[in-house]
Amino acid sequence: MDVGSISTIATPVAVGIGVIVIGVLLLIRERRGSSPVTISDGPTVGLSQTKNDLQLTHSLTARALLDALDEAVLHVDHAGVIIEVNRAGSDLLSCPVSSLVGSSFDDWLDHADRGALEPWISRLPQDVSEGHGGPHSAVEVSVTTSDGRTVPIEVTVQRPDDTGPILVRLTDRDEVAGHRRALDEARHRFHQAFHSAPTGMVLVRLDDGRIVEANESLAAMLQRSSEELVGRTLREITHPDDVRAAQTHRAQLELGVTDSYLIDQRFRRRDGAYLTTRTRVSVSEDDGILFAIHHIEDVTEERRTAEQLTHAARHDELTGLTNRSYFMQVLEQRLTGSRPGLVGLLFIDLDHFKVVNDSLGHARGDELLRQVAQRLEGAVREGDLLARFGGDEFVVVLDGRGGPVDAATAAERLRAAVHPVVTVDDHEFFVTVSIGWSTNHDAGMSPDEMLRDADAAMYRAKSRGRDCVEAFQVGSRESGMQALRTVGELRRGVERDEIVPYFQPIVELQSGRIVGFEVVARWLHPDRGLLSPAEFLPFAEESGLLVSLGASMMRNSLSQMARWRAAGHSFAKGSVAVNVGSRQLVDSSFLPTVVEILDETGVDPDSVWFEITESALLADARAATSTLREIRGLGIHLSVDEFGPGYSSLTYLKRFPVEAIKIDRSFVSGLGIEDEDSTIVEAVIQLGKALNLTVVAEGVESPLQLQRLRDLNCDRGQGYLFGRPRPANLIETELASN
Repeated sequence: MDVGSISTIATPVAVGIGVIVIGVLLLIRERRGSSPVTISDGPTVGLSQTKNDLQLTHSLTARALLDALDEAVLHVDHAGVIIEVNRAGSDLLSCPVSSLVGSSFDDWLDHADRGALEPWISRLPQDVSEGHGGPHSAVEVSVTTSDGRTVPIEVTVQRPDDTGPILVRLTDRDEVAGHRRALDEARHRFHQAFHSAPTGMVLVRLDDGRIVEANESLAAMLQRSSEELVGRTLREITHPDDVRAAQTHRAQLELGVTDSYLIDQRFRRRDGAYLTTRTRVSVSEDDGILFAIHHIEDVTEERRTAEQLTHAARHDELTGLTNRSYFMQVLEQRLTGSRPGLVGLLFIDLDHFKVVNDSLGHARGDELLRQVAQRLEGAVREGDLLARFGGDEFVVVLDGRGGPVDAATAAERLRAAVHPVVTVDDHEFFVTVSIGWSTNHDAGMSPDEMLRDADAAMYRAKSRGRDCVEAFQVGSRESGMQALRTVGELRRGVERDEIVPYFQPIVELQSGRIVGFEVVARWLHPDRGLLSPAEFLPFAEESGLLVSLGASMMRNSLSQMARWRAAGHSFAKGSVAVNVGSRQLVDSSFLPTVVEILDETGVDPDSVWFEITESALLADARAATSTLREIRGLGIHLSVDEFGPGYSSLTYLKRFPVEAIKIDRSFVSGLGIEDEDSTIVEAVIQLGKALNLTVVAEGVESPLQLQRLRDLNCDRGQGYLFGRPRPANLIETELASN
C-alpha cells in the first residue's frame, strides 16, 4: 500500500479515547513491573502481600476497562510485537488473547499490506502533543483471521512519547460502512419527511441561530421562497413582542436545561402581516453540530376563532356591550382586596319599556335598546365598564382604583345621556331611566351583594316616579321592594311553568362519553329574560316556594327524559341528576311526591340522582339521614354537590348513603395553575377512590383542566368545555344529530 494514502485525523473524540486507552495500558504495565514494598528492620511479609493484592486488583480493574471497550485495541512494542489485546481485538481476529500476545501484528496483515505500519511507527513524532496523547495516523489494510477470513480494517496508530506504549486501534471497515449507510438512509428519510411535511419545518443551527434548511410548507406560509429563508435567523421575522420569550427558551435549549419546548409566536410574512403559530422545537445533532428543529403550525385562524368565541361569550349579541356573565367576573375582580368605597355599581332600568315592546313589537324594542346602549356607552368614563344585564336593564361598575368613586355624579350623567329623543322607524321615543347605585360600603362584599343593593336602590327610584337616581340606604335590605316583587313574580312564575329545566351534560372523562345530565333551573322571566338560579332560588327558599318549585322541576325533567327514551334517543340512556334543597328533605310531602313522579313518568329510579349540598345535609342531620335512606331504598342514587368549600366534614360521607361527590368548581378553576387548588382536587379524588365513591368535577372549562383530571383518574366531569346548560329542544337537536 502506498504510504502517501494514509490520512491524518485528530478529532477530539478519537484523541480522548486514545488518552483513556493509553492510561489503562500504562496502568497494566506499571502493575506488572512493580515489586513488593519492604520496610527495613521489621516484618515485611504482610505489607508485601497486601501491596501485591492491591496491585492485582488494580491490574484486573484496568483489564476490565480495556475489555469493556467496543473498539479492538492492541498494545505493541517498537518491534510491532503484541503485548496486550482486549476482548474486541480477540474477537475481530478470531483468536484467543493468549495466542495473540507475543505474536507480531504484521503477521496478521494480508500479504499485500505487511510492513505498511512500520514506517508510521518509526516516523511518528516523539513529543507529546499538549498532553493529548500525541498525534495518531490511520491506514486502511486487511487482516487475515485465524479461521482464514480476510477482513478489511482501518488501523490507527498512536503513542504519547518515544518510550511509552504504542496503541493500535482496529476498526472493521465493512461495519463502519454499514453504519454510514444507515446514517445516510436516516438522513434521507428525515429530509423526505422534512420536505413533505404539511406543517412548516425549519432547521436552525444552535451556534449562530441561522436557518440551514426550510421546507416548502413554511415558505408558502410566510410567502417567501426556501432559498430566501436559508441563511437568515428566525429572529429577523419574529414579532418584536415575542422575541424575548423565544430567546429564553432557546437559551435553555443551548444550556441543556431542556431538549424541547412549545411556544406560541408570531412570524412576519412577506406582505408584512403576522401569522400566529404554535411552534414545537427539539434538538438534533449531525456530525457534531447541534441543530434546532422547528415544527411550525399556523394557528392564526384558530386563534381568531377563539378570540371571536371569547368575544361572543363576553358580549351581548343585541347591543355589543359586555354581557352579564363577564360583567360579574370583572365586578368580582374589582371587589377582591378593594377597600370600602372604592367600587361603585349603577343599576339602570328603562322606564316603561314593556309598553314599547307590546305596542310596537320586539324589533323596534331591540333597536331602541341598541340606541340607548350606544348613548350610555358614550357617557361612561374610561375604566368604567358598562354591560347589558338582561332585558331592559344595564349595569355599570365604576373604576375607583384612583380613589373613592362619585357614583351619584356618574348616575346623573348617564340619566341625562338618554334624554334626547330617540327615533326608530319614524317613531319618536322620549326615554327615561331609573338608576340605583351602591358602593362596597362593607369590606369583603360579594358581587351579588353589590347587585342586590343597587337593584334595591333602583326600585326605590321607580317608586319615586321614575326618571331619577337613588342611592342604596344601608338597613333597607330586609324590606326592599325588590325582594317582595321577586317573591310575588316567582310565585306566579311557578304557577305559569316559567321555571323550566335546562340540561347540562355529565361526561365520562376517560372516554368523553355523555353518561347523564344535571338539571339546572332557569326562570323565563317575562320582563327580565332568562334568570339563573342565583337570582331567584334564595327567594324561593326564604318564601317557602322551594318545595313546590323543586317538585315542578323534578316532574318536568323526568318527564322529558321519559319522552327522549320513548323516542329512542341514545343520549337519554344515561342518568338525570336533580338538585334537592334542605327544605325539601325535611318536608313531609317530599317522599310521596318523588314516588308519584316516578310512577307518572315511568323512569327507572336507578337512573335518577339527587344532588344535595353539604349545607343541606348538615342543616338537620337526623332528619336528613332518615329521608336519604328512604330515598336510597327507592333505588335513587345520592351525590354530595359542591364538595369542598363548605363544612368539608368527612363524617357524613360515612353516615349518609351517598355514592358520589362533586368537586366544587372553585377548586377545579385553579387546577394545573394554583398549587393549592391542584392539591385539594387530587386529595378529594383520592378520598373518593378510597371510599369507593364516584368523583365528578364541576366547572371543567379548559383542556388543561380536563387533562389534569384524566391524569388524576377522576371519573366524571361537567362544565362549559363539554356543554353549557341547554333547554330540552336544543339538547335534542344537538345530540340527536350526532
